[in-house]
Amino acid sequence: MEQKKVATRAIPTLLAAGYRVNIHPGLFDEATYRTAVAQLRTQRATPTAAGTPAPAPATPAARSRP
Repeated sequence: MEQKKVATRAIPTLLAAGYRVNIHPGLFDEATYRTAVAQLRTQRATPTAAGTPAPAPATPAARSRP
């Protein structure tokens, strides 16, 4: 179960960085994904040290599945 959460939590960050993510459906957890997206949005809404806002993360529809 922990491996599933770790794999799923990485998806929003990878998508926001421009990577294409292909994860086995058995490793994907919808609730963990939604939490990770919300946390990433919160982090990015806070101004960075340089004072410029970061781009918004990708939406769940952008992920690639087999």
